[in-house]
Amino acid sequence: MSTSAIDTLSLKLVHIIQTKDPKKVSYWANRLDNQKNQFLVAQVMARINRHLKTHDERLYNWFHDIYFADYSPEVKKLWLDFVDLCSLSL
Repeated sequence: MSTSAIDTLSLKLVHIIQTKDPKKVSYWANRLDNQKNQFLVAQVMARINRHLKTHDERLYNWFHDIYFADYSPEVKKLWLDFVDLCSLSL
């Protein structure tokens, strides 16, 4: 997937997150989480995180509560560390 396509997908997901509709966000979070290419998912998450951190910290935290609802704190931390590492190459 091209960088442009990843940027477009990330922006569309940010718009869905901004609706603050838990059902929609959970649906798309699950779809994202079930992708086979986890590096691609990490790139998308890095872009979403960057956007939300700079624009709305509360929305960033709300999204993480939804996305990581079924994960242990340890797995959440490992995944976010992986996303941070992937974001260094963006």
